[in-house]
Amino acid sequence: MATSTPTTVLASTDLAAPLLDSTEMLAETLVHRILDAEHGYLEASLLTEDELRSACRENLRAMIGCLAGHGAPDLSSAHATGRLKAEQGVPLAALLHAFRLGGRLIWEELMNRSDGEPSRALLEMAAQVWALVDVCSDAAAEAYRSTVDTLSEQDAESRRRLVRALFGDHVSNPAAVADAVRTFRIPDRGSFVVVSAESRDVELSTRGIGAVWDSEVDGTLGLLFATSDALLEEVLASIDNGVSDAGSAAIGVSVGFSSPAGMPMAVEQARLARTCARVDGSVLTRFDAVPLPLLLARHPDSARAATRQIFGRLLELPDEERESLLTTLDAWFGSKGSTSEAASRLHYHRNTVLYRLRRIGELTGRDFLDPIHCSELYVGLRAYQLSAANLSGVP
Repeated sequence: MATSTPTTVLASTDLAAPLLDSTEMLAETLVHRILDAEHGYLEASLLTEDELRSACRENLRAMIGCLAGHGAPDLSSAHATGRLKAEQGVPLAALLHAFRLGGRLIWEELMNRSDGEPSRALLEMAAQVWALVDVCSDAAAEAYRSTVDTLSEQDAESRRRLVRALFGDHVSNPAAVADAVRTFRIPDRGSFVVVSAESRDVELSTRGIGAVWDSEVDGTLGLLFATSDALLEEVLASIDNGVSDAGSAAIGVSVGFSSPAGMPMAVEQARLARTCARVDGSVLTRFDAVPLPLLLARHPDSARAATRQIFGRLLELPDEERESLLTTLDAWFGSKGSTSEAASRLHYHRNTVLYRLRRIGELTGRDFLDPIHCSELYVGLRAYQLSAANLSGVP
């Protein structure tokens, strides 16, 4: 009886182990395949060919080592590759494609070394190769996304610092201001204004001009700039109409200026103008349009003292009665002293308006028909409204 010679059964690890000696050659081949498949791989990013070759070599070594039975896959190279590609601007899709190309290259090399015999070990290896590609791809993608998030946060923080410098004191940090001007492409000369809005979610249409926005604790600051005063005025007029129609939060606008050097003063003007908004029924208030409210806003202690002196006992009335009298006085001023028009605005009878004006005179000692007394009542009313609008309480 003839004795048969035992057949040597190769394990899958035996097929992969020899590939470890060919990692350099395989990496070179993979680099060429990646560049052929992704034509803009290097041009569209900061990645160099040497960096790509190193990443290919390390990932091939990790994958082949796992297939050769050297333990669980070392994913540190996949993580490093994901971070590198994110930092260098390589698209995520291109990163994942590169891992698929690497898996295909390993499979082809295993096929070539098996002399075309579809052994059991080779069939087992197929599933292992593609499972390993998935594991490494997932690890690289996770690192890629994490790095993108970190870079986005860093970019956002860098932008916030530049914005803060732009709207801050230009004397204390001129270099940062210069960086901000360059980054936001702000011209050296042009037509500029600063706006201050009490809403942090304000959305203003500034189509056709440049704009830089900064969210503050109590609202939003914006630098608007254009090539001409006329264009800037057109945009401001559209903003005025838009916020008036929408009943939006108050907005203050600085005086126009011609270079970024005027920013610090304009920021102060816009904020002051915003505090004066609505006292005369406006939503968008320009710094140079409300001289008396601005004077009161600049000196709040004096304004409160004047209000107490002018209104006296009127301020001691119950809230509803006090507000009723002051609303009537405001309507009368808004009607240029016409009791009939004020009555129409308030939907009262004319005699009701006259009665309340006389009542104000009794409480304050000031006759609304006396020009001097009338001017004092106007100052007191505006100071009172500014105090209420800025939540500083009734004087």
